[in-house]
Amino acid sequence: MARTSLTATRLTATGAAPALVTPDASGVTFRNTGRCFLMVLNGAAAPIEVTPVIGRQIKGQSVTSPPAPVAAGTTAIFGPFDDDYEQPGGKDLMYVNLSAVADVKVALLEMPL
Repeated sequence: MARTSLTATRLTATGAAPALVTPDASGVTFRNTGRCFLMVLNGAAAPIEVTPVIGRQIKGQSVTSPPAPVAAGTTAIFGPFDDDYEQPGGKDLMYVNLSAVADVKVALLEMPL
């Protein structure tokens, strides 16, 4: 399955209405500008884990990304993300895995320049 591709909603002083979507079971992907934040709403009855995937290698070895919990019925915001999360191939592409997606919504937010 393909990851859900997210488009950022730019934050402004007058407010922003992020586009909340249900992520694919494979996770989400987006272009990381260094000013991006991933909002995760866990509407499920159980906690989930969110894992931003580190794309860099150290001395040819992959690095294990640490998962972060999102409690049941809560919202968490992750970011900003540095270049270590850029996936091989460039173009600032980032992957985030979610341990479950039932009753979960996500949105990508971006700070202005």
